[in-house]
Amino acid sequence: MSIVKKYEELEKLINKNEEDKINEVFRDILENAFDLINKKIENKKTLDVNNAEEAAAIRAMFEYMLELWDEKAIDEAKSVGYDMVYLTDDEKLKEMFSMFVIGMLAGLSLDEFFETYVLTHKIYKNMFFTEFDDKIDDLVVKYKEKFKEEFSA
Repeated sequence: MSIVKKYEELEKLINKNEEDKINEVFRDILENAFDLINKKIENKKTLDVNNAEEAAAIRAMFEYMLELWDEKAIDEAKSVGYDMVYLTDDEKLKEMFSMFVIGMLAGLSLDEFFETYVLTHKIYKNMFFTEFDDKIDDLVVKYKEKFKEEFSA
């Protein structure tokens, strides 16, 4: 089943508040997203946010990164963020993943980052938080070198 169809199934389960099934479907989404991403890597291609299936895979990786961050698995979350900077073809998404990684480098909790820096009322492609408060510029300046160092490692 496609990632897009799995997300449709997930939305229905969320509305019904079926926690066990929600986790199972999200695991399926991640497996399908990893399969798609691995194929892209093998073919030396990037993910196209204008392709519905690939956009759903990007969404899955974004949500996975946020889940890892929230669970305090920071190194793993940063790895997902760094990988997605390479794997997306869209400049807004590259910047979004970069800004979220910078939030992790700053030692912020996911909630703190969202509350302070993310403009949640502006959603890109109906899925992504790509707009940030100007205050994020201070974080970028402070953690730019560390980001570059880890990103190129």
